[in-house]
Amino acid sequence: MIVRKNGQIRFLAVGEGLVEVTTDRVDIVTDMAIATENIDESTSREARQRAAARLREKISSAEVASVKAALARSLAQLRVKRRHPR
Repeated sequence: MIVRKNGQIRFLAVGEGLVEVTTDRVDIVTDMAIATENIDESTSREARQRAAARLREKISSAEVASVKAALARSLAQLRVKRRHPR
């Protein structure tokens, strides 16, 4: 997501949520919004590897859902960071 505020442009990795667009502003409610400068690629890569390893184990369906959500967050962060490395 691109955010423009006070003439500055920032790129964010965002999770699921809701967006309300009006004529003069956009409101976003999300479970995750991380600026590219706060994304550590090595940490995100490690989280992705841990999640993938966890999915190979015998775990409950609730744990699978949680691991998949963590994996999706890590992948979203990596995609944004790679597109806008600043």
